[in-house]
Amino acid sequence: MIDTSAVMSAALVCLAGVMSPGPNFVAVTHRAISSSRPEAVVMVAGIALVNMLWASLALFGLAILISTLPWLFWSIKVAGGAYLVWFGVQLLKYSNEPLQAKKATSASGATLKVTLRDGIVTNLSNPKSMAFYASVFSGAVPTDSTPETLMAMVTMVGIVATLWYGTVALTLSAERMAELFRKGKLVIERCCGLFLILLGGRQGLF
Repeated sequence: MIDTSAVMSAALVCLAGVMSPGPNFVAVTHRAISSSRPEAVVMVAGIALVNMLWASLALFGLAILISTLPWLFWSIKVAGGAYLVWFGVQLLKYSNEPLQAKKATSASGATLKVTLRDGIVTNLSNPKSMAFYASVFSGAVPTDSTPETLMAMVTMVGIVATLWYGTVALTLSAERMAELFRKGKLVIERCCGLFLILLGGRQGLF
């Protein structure tokens, strides 16, 4: 039997987590205003999948694993920090290049696969997301929850992440937003790049 109230409570906690500014938001925002709408939506799918992965692991023993194998969390943290720094450097490196107008046609299958991979890697490289689900999210789950309730919570995490990031992607992928981005591309990408570099550097050191 599914505990609906517990599922909804977990959904609210998850919403607070995904709405917090971080690498996922930066990645979706940049993809939405610089690429095609299908690419932005596929990136959202990749991020949502990893959110469901973190939630699943959190509900089935992630906190225990972290406490038992602290070196594993540290390794993921350092690797994730390195990726965020690399991502930020790329934004700074290409911030001077003009952005081409969006194509009217849909993105190719190969491009969408790369975008899905980028969404997955971006979220996997964010141990703060993993820590959130292992501590805050799992802490909001009743200890006597049934397996059906836990699975419903995992599904709800996917829905919440998709709705939030999907809304961001669809809103910012409008042509008007893309045009505004073209005008401020240099400043926006440099600010996003510096943010990711600082976040990745701090993540790898602390």
